[in-house]
Amino acid sequence: MAKLVTPAVVNIRTESRQRTQDLSEFFGGGGGGGSSDDLFERFFGQGGGGPGGQAQPRQRPRDQVVQAAGTGFIIDKAGFILTNNHVVEGATKIEVSLYGEDSDQEYAAKVVGRDPLTDSALIELTEKPNHPLPEIKFGDSSQVLPGDWVMAIGNPFGLAHTVSVGVISALERPFPTTEGRSTQVLQTDAAINPGNSGGPLLNIRGEVVGINSAIYTDARQAGNIGIGFAIPINTVRELLPQLRGGKITRGMIGVSIGVIPQNALETLGLKNRQGALVSSVAPGGPSAKAGPRAGRRHRPVQRQAGEGSRRARLDGRRDAAEHHACP
Repeated sequence: MAKLVTPAVVNIRTESRQRTQDLSEFFGGGGGGGSSDDLFERFFGQGGGGPGGQAQPRQRPRDQVVQAAGTGFIIDKAGFILTNNHVVEGATKIEVSLYGEDSDQEYAAKVVGRDPLTDSALIELTEKPNHPLPEIKFGDSSQVLPGDWVMAIGNPFGLAHTVSVGVISALERPFPTTEGRSTQVLQTDAAINPGNSGGPLLNIRGEVVGINSAIYTDARQAGNIGIGFAIPINTVRELLPQLRGGKITRGMIGVSIGVIPQNALETLGLKNRQGALVSSVAPGGPSAKAGPRAGRRHRPVQRQAGEGSRRARLDGRRDAAEHHACP
């Protein structure tokens, strides 16, 4: 299986610019050439830092080039590649290397669309190889169960096309992706390390069921400890048309919700824990205008949909675990 799928997995190298502050902003001088009066002038606005009492111009913050590496996989022979948003976010340069080619052979790529909430991004090769590109097959992440065997392929610590195996450990783990927002992810014990981000998590048929995104770490060990997280591929497949268009549009309720604590039933005057507890309402948001208030329970809504019915359930859970994206 690894032999068949690995050619569709790519290594991604990015460059970004981060602004650093010159130490002379705090300690005076222009790179060590200023007088001791510079420091006084910065604090008291007096004195001269240069000839004739003229203040020396301050040096501007400098841009530092930062390099990072990640993984992706080809989903279209035209050169479209899926990866994590945090792999390419803010990148000024993206280069992709393909399986079986020289390590210094890289192809330029650009971001087509990205979505921070699902930590997904679609990039496109702007330089194409002179041979046909392979493409990976999508699986159905809704069919995976705890205990199912899975395989991860990626670029951990720059070790290209590393293969690791494991199982699905759990489903629907709440995973924080943006401030105040989270998405449901798959948990796996397949080894995932820095550099694996954006790589495929495969089922036993060689189909992608998830995009490897992050690992759980503790203070004693920064690498893999057997708890990794992957974005379900179904979540990303639903967004693909919008990713190709370069813009993601979704609705917003404007509330933070959670499960109803067992010890709060009597206080809230409830007989059961059905529904969800609104913990906060965003000022000026849709819910603020509609009427829900913090501290109130809202029950599931039954809606008719054709011949059948669909139950919309508000459900939210908190997880105190510390999560880290794998750059």
